[in-house]
Amino acid sequence: MKVAVFGAASIMGWEVVDDLLFRGHEVIACVPDLDRCPPWGDGVEVVAGAVTDTAIVDAVVSRAQAVVNVLGPGREQEVPGPSLVLGTQLIVAAMAAHGVHRYVGHGSPAVRMCPLDQPTARTRWRRRVTKCLHPRANQVHSAMLETVTNSQLDWTIVRFIRARGGDARGLRYVGFFGHDDIGHSATEVDIARFTAAQVLETAYIEEAPAVSN
Repeated sequence: MKVAVFGAASIMGWEVVDDLLFRGHEVIACVPDLDRCPPWGDGVEVVAGAVTDTAIVDAVVSRAQAVVNVLGPGREQEVPGPSLVLGTQLIVAAMAAHGVHRYVGHGSPAVRMCPLDQPTARTRWRRRVTKCLHPRANQVHSAMLETVTNSQLDWTIVRFIRARGGDARGLRYVGFFGHDDIGHSATEVDIARFTAAQVLETAYIEEAPAVSN
């Protein structure tokens, strides 16, 4: 498939693009500027522009068959919160306009509980800390997720408490809090690989699986 990746200039975005290429997909990578993208080579078309630019978002989405959005508060510090919300709204609107149905994004159990979750001490604590210490990021992330989950898209939100560096270890747990023994962290490489795999997977459509090492 041809997959549009928003947030491709982040470390997580690089890993997602690399794994999509490994899986045989073509990629349209949307980056803020050309100086921030690695030399991906064949298979990647790089488009420079802001996620709040309607024309850029529309042009990228119109030529894709699926969208992966790894933008989020805290990961792309140079992107203001309102821009992240607006950008997500533009992506969802462009997908609806061009008949692109598959959306894969990221989320945090600290921001939004999945209906399939059972509250745990860890998720309750994380939600309280996030609301108290990072209220603006919490609001931005919630608005982004609501935009996607209230749409008619075939969405999947990959959730994790903390992404960390390091080599791939393989995800040990994938599921829902209170049902599965989900830990508190996963490597960016493992999260990216699971994210890229969801482009063609159907097991978690309209669900938000949590992952950890």
